[in-house]
Amino acid sequence: MRKPDLNSLADLQLFMSVASAENFSAAARQLGLPPSSVSRRIGAIEKRLGVALFKRTTRDVTLTDAGSAYSKSVTRILADLQEADLAVSRFSRMPEGMLRIESRPGLSAWLLAPVLPQFLEQYPTIQVDLKLTNGTLETLSPGTDVGIRYGLAKPSSLVTRKIVTTRQGLYASPRYLQRHGEPRSPDELHEHNCLVFSLGESPVSWRFRRGDYDRTLQLRGSLRSNDVSTLATAVAGGLGISVAHEWVAEEHVRQGQVVRVLPDYEVTTMNSFDLHVCALYSPALKNVQKVRVFIDFLMTTLRASAAASAAAAG
Repeated sequence: MRKPDLNSLADLQLFMSVASAENFSAAARQLGLPPSSVSRRIGAIEKRLGVALFKRTTRDVTLTDAGSAYSKSVTRILADLQEADLAVSRFSRMPEGMLRIESRPGLSAWLLAPVLPQFLEQYPTIQVDLKLTNGTLETLSPGTDVGIRYGLAKPSSLVTRKIVTTRQGLYASPRYLQRHGEPRSPDELHEHNCLVFSLGESPVSWRFRRGDYDRTLQLRGSLRSNDVSTLATAVAGGLGISVAHEWVAEEHVRQGQVVRVLPDYEVTTMNSFDLHVCALYSPALKNVQKVRVFIDFLMTTLRASAAASAAAAG
């Protein structure tokens, strides 16, 4: 099999210029080359192919039968290359394609689901494939473009971008507090039915802080679950007291289903009182438009929502 010449594309374009002009000098003027250079390169192409492509006279050149067949093939090749360039260039103008996202069920229900319709309306050429996992998302499943998780990831091969910062609070329904009384300090929570979020069998700790008070308590109750929605519904139904993210409880508070308990205390079930929602992705996808516009959209939309909620609470 003949090895392709490194200048094949330029040679194809030069060949088509000569075939169209039917004259070496005219083609040379179009290409900005000396006529002798054009003639020499056509000769080199013919030598490489082992066939004459042009009939030469003192005034002009015309295609041989082999040249005509070659011209048809070259025309098709150049058209395909132009179409390929156009297809790829569209990606630099309008993000498109399937965006595969991985997240936890709670984050998806309360953070992603409310804003995805707006994102897909803004970018109609993107489709979303959202998969939910109860894992910690230290790594991403094969084929996943973006992972959305709590907390800055441990050092890994993935890029981490902070999307928005949220906090947790302690909540109960007015009906529960009417029946069981309202705790006056975190230490009194041992006397209450504490509903806990847990991904495993290990004891769950709630940390409270106010001024010099900084204590971590292991609490339990009649329900533990790895599903945020289940716990939120149970708290709103009057089953017990639970820690929830402020953006999860916000709608229930607005509807009067739950109230904040011990509002003067900071509380967290994680390593920090400031909880970061982050996006994870491979460095290879850094400049992929569908990934970039999705992360930028989340940052803009969720931070604006968080600021509005803080202003309303204040």
